[in-house]
Amino acid sequence: MSEEAIPPAAPPRHQCCTCGGTGIDSYGDTCPHCEGYGYC
Repeated sequence: MSEEAIPPAAPPRHQCCTCGGTGIDSYGDTCPHCEGYGYC
């Protein structure tokens, strides 16, 4: 297998501890800690 055929590795992601991975806070707004992504 050539080096060109190997896809780049994704960076490690950790579930956001503030919103629990939902991307929203308890008020329904975008989580300020993870900016709505759900992971840090």
